[in-house]
Amino acid sequence: MTNLFDYLAWRGDLSFRASPFCEVDNLVYSMLSIMNYEGIVPSSVTGIPLKLSDCFEKYRQKYPEGEYFGQIFPEVTADILRDAAQSVRFGDSYMTAFRAENDESRVSQFAAVTFVLPDNSIFISYRGTDDTLIGWREDFNLSFMYPVPAQQKALDYLIEVASVHRGNIRLGGHSKGGNLAVYAAVFAPDDIRKRIITAYSNDGPGFVEEIVTSRQFREMESKIHTIVPQSSVIGMLLEHTEDYTVIESSFGDGFFQHDPFSWHIIGNRFVHLSELDAKGKKHDRVINEWLRSSTPDERRKFTETLFRVLDSTGAKTLSDLSVDTIGKIRDAVKAYSGLDRESKEHLVLLIKRLAEVNFGVKPLQKTKDTD
Repeated sequence: MTNLFDYLAWRGDLSFRASPFCEVDNLVYSMLSIMNYEGIVPSSVTGIPLKLSDCFEKYRQKYPEGEYFGQIFPEVTADILRDAAQSVRFGDSYMTAFRAENDESRVSQFAAVTFVLPDNSIFISYRGTDDTLIGWREDFNLSFMYPVPAQQKALDYLIEVASVHRGNIRLGGHSKGGNLAVYAAVFAPDDIRKRIITAYSNDGPGFVEEIVTSRQFREMESKIHTIVPQSSVIGMLLEHTEDYTVIESSFGDGFFQHDPFSWHIIGNRFVHLSELDAKGKKHDRVINEWLRSSTPDERRKFTETLFRVLDSTGAKTLSDLSVDTIGKIRDAVKAYSGLDRESKEHLVLLIKRLAEVNFGVKPLQKTKDTD
């Protein structure tokens, strides 16, 4: 079955005039925000935009051996940039306003880039979670607070870009990038929201209840296009009230299906399915039952404790955790042992609840002593 690379090979010679923008084009642009364009694409919205084909040549000069994406994406991810840049369909797009900011003190990981299409509409592409533990901690924070810093930055970025580029707007991203795209679209000022065509979330997590029940969310719901693979895990996180499109993946496991290169494509669309498969339905039930069984404060304490243990290893990225694994485990066990009683109880409590809803495990009950 064909995937994103096949789409670029087989339909890359069709201009947007010959074949209008489609849901697969959204994924191409969304994946292009993964690469690091610092020093290549102007960071200012008023800078001179760089043609995508020229960007690839400069990127190749900067990274002749390829860019390392950590544990998240393989090096071939950058081939999307190459194939898109060399195509008729995407090569004439222009890139501007590249930002990449990781702020450990605020627990914030954010990156975005804007594409100007031949019809002067724009596609704002938000990067999903990268290899950093900061990024993953911010993902956990989504379960008990809003806005997280990246969501606020996504909204500020949209407002800034829209003030300069006056055309219609599409937004999108993969994973957390999809969450950022939807958040920015929902809470944008009215004059900008009127220009938004679609906000795409490609297997991105949902939101806390306060967001999905808000007036702003309801008003934008018809413009939100959520795409999830049939056994989705990440895309089933938190609350979704919008309709979502279920698509086919070549991987059987839900976590591996998060890989957008596994999503099947035919013509100008993904291979649509009528509903989540049995695994996907279970993931949806288990994850959301677990979240609903805990209070926001419990989730906050769980996150703080978990990342306190992970921080004790000295790791800054997922890749760091894979180096000297035994040593990292030793450090984590030592840190857990040093936790106060309350912190340990919060960590264990939510892990027990997850086991209960996932495996039907019943918590041990104390029995009365009998004579």
